[in-house]
Amino acid sequence: MIDVHVHLREPGATHKEDFASGTAAALAGGITLVCAMPNTSPAVVDASSFALTQKVAEAGARCDFALYLGASSDNAGSLGPMAGTAAGLKMYLNDTFSDLKMDNVSLWMEHFEKWPKHLPIVAHAEKQTVAAVLLVAQLYHRPVHVCHVARKEEILIIKAAKQKGIEVTCEVAPHHLFLCQDDLGRLGEDRSQVRPMLGTREDMEALWENLDTIDCFATDHAPHTLEEKLGKNPPPGFPGLETMLPLLLTAVSEGRLTVEDIVKRLYENPQRIFGLPVQEDTYVEVDLEQEWLVPTHMAFSKSQWTPFEGMRVLVPPGYGQDVRKWHSAPAKEVLKCWSPCVADLPVRGEQVLWEMDDSTCPPAFTVPQTLVCQVIYRGVDGSGNREAASEDLREKAVVKKAAEADLAMIQDGPLYLAGPLPRQTSPQSLPHPQTSPLLHPLVGQHVLSAKQFTKGQMSHLFNIAHNLRMLVQKERSIEILKGKVMASMFYEVSTRTSSSFAAAMFRLGGSVLSFSEATSSCQKGESLADSVQTMSCYADVLVLRHPQPGAVELAAKHCRKPVINAGDGVGEHPTQALLDIFTIREELGTVNGMTITMVGDLKHGRTVHSLARLLTLYRVSLRYVTPRNLRMPSDIFHFVASKGIKQEEFENIEEALPDTDVLYMTRIQKERFASVQEYEACFGQFILTPHIMTRAKKKMVVMHPLPRVNEISVEVDSDPRAAYFRQAENGMYIRMALLATVLGRY
Repeated sequence: MIDVHVHLREPGATHKEDFASGTAAALAGGITLVCAMPNTSPAVVDASSFALTQKVAEAGARCDFALYLGASSDNAGSLGPMAGTAAGLKMYLNDTFSDLKMDNVSLWMEHFEKWPKHLPIVAHAEKQTVAAVLLVAQLYHRPVHVCHVARKEEILIIKAAKQKGIEVTCEVAPHHLFLCQDDLGRLGEDRSQVRPMLGTREDMEALWENLDTIDCFATDHAPHTLEEKLGKNPPPGFPGLETMLPLLLTAVSEGRLTVEDIVKRLYENPQRIFGLPVQEDTYVEVDLEQEWLVPTHMAFSKSQWTPFEGMRVLVPPGYGQDVRKWHSAPAKEVLKCWSPCVADLPVRGEQVLWEMDDSTCPPAFTVPQTLVCQVIYRGVDGSGNREAASEDLREKAVVKKAAEADLAMIQDGPLYLAGPLPRQTSPQSLPHPQTSPLLHPLVGQHVLSAKQFTKGQMSHLFNIAHNLRMLVQKERSIEILKGKVMASMFYEVSTRTSSSFAAAMFRLGGSVLSFSEATSSCQKGESLADSVQTMSCYADVLVLRHPQPGAVELAAKHCRKPVINAGDGVGEHPTQALLDIFTIREELGTVNGMTITMVGDLKHGRTVHSLARLLTLYRVSLRYVTPRNLRMPSDIFHFVASKGIKQEEFENIEEALPDTDVLYMTRIQKERFASVQEYEACFGQFILTPHIMTRAKKKMVVMHPLPRVNEISVEVDSDPRAAYFRQAENGMYIRMALLATVLGRY
């Protein structure tokens, strides 16, 4: 993630912030590259001040960075030689915390004429000044980027300019999206000072209504100490690096944004507009289901106050690099870092352990009740290309013996740092991790019911599945289950479940031993218990489906190897429920706040039974559309109700559809009926067609555990909201994660 607008106060005001603290705050908020503004002391307006700032940045920065040059009344003709090494040219056209303001339009014109046309000009312009700078940009036929748009009139001017073909981009700060003049009473007149000032509620809503016009989100991180903000003449500015991403993700959970909106405005557009290089294998891992408390001040920014919330991270000073120097930068020794932003966290009060050499090892610190996000970097070679670490370096990575290796977690452990390591590939290419403490309860255990999973375990499985999917899609070799054998025992027909389990095992380097009831000793009268015990002699894990509810659980009692329930009649299908929730997360970004409508045979549908149980771990609403004689079983209904989940029943899809986020279709299960007549009385009542889909939300997703009969028209398949085949593919990744976990490889 890239923040193109931060004030790190160094040199000159390091009591407010410096590169070490500010970039630590950035990583804590999931930001991996910052563009630092030039209104420092001295201001960055010439070669000497630029070199000074570059030097202190390289010594202190924990994440990558680029530096702006400041436009002044007398430097338009001297900035050319430095232009290519800067993030861009910053022009201050209105009053703010700076002595670089330029009132004279002729000075603007001189900078627009002489600054290289292919490099960005960034303008602090408010109200009518926005129109003025757009006119100058049009006169010189060059693009301009407008900072921190805050007013309705500003966003509408920029929108109109874009419609006229004027080359303009803009950014909006979170405090203008989430705060307005209504918040002045809570913040106080002193702390609420910021430039541009907070707008009216109408201004704030206008920004939300014109999101398509906004190219970037940027914090305008402008820290001052709490004492300064409460003083006689409080300086303008809010800290924001540690809070932007959580605020935006909250908007995702509320349906105001999508994850794609955030990626576009915090990565794709900033990279394109500012010509920033790719940070290879650098990523932010997010758990969108975690909820957190707001601390009174920030963990890393020196400002020690916030109008929002705070989080936590740490890597050594000097880790970050000036991205404009990558064409000649040497490799650096750095860490992999777990940053407290938005993923799973240890128990409140648990201590974080560091695995580092003595020269860099800080004391253990206590984790607050907050979120955690993961930021991983890879290496930079002498030519400036970030590349995978060599096999030799990987072999030298810090991997302790078994008792210690549990601490060196990859996907699942938000709490341990292993290092110092060279910048290297993403964690999947490291020697395979040991199992997270959160997942220890699953190692070597049976997987029989959706009820046995905690929310934390699910989140960890989803993270593993997501990472494994990336490896598969990149055609990487994954042999963490090499030498392991899975027995596939299906007493009931299956396509997706049996095939996805087999594919999962093969993809992980293991092998599959198939069992067929039709050709086994079952035909001679062998009991299920005996068959299972026999197969456990040859396999390390057994995947079992049986038509009788409870049969899998009973068989597991006679088996000394882990048994995974692949469906037991009309009972449960826990792995299907896992992949269903994984699919919702992948498609919509979150499960919380969603309305999920289940349609079809809810009485016999083991998939909806397990799914309904697991969904009680989230803040959702459930809707049921089903024939009266195929309603959700009362035990499931009452269980869901006991968890405080709202449930509603509808007579048709059309009535339930307008507010639905996930439409979960199921077939009427002919094999569960006592007679053909009973089946035919229910068959065909609920059929999803393209016409019905016109009433659905644009971002709704359609899911189905498959197979389908006629309940979804084939014409719906071409609708981008149809996710059921992507859902089927996700089954393989979830089962890869589950097999690897149960067999102790994650």
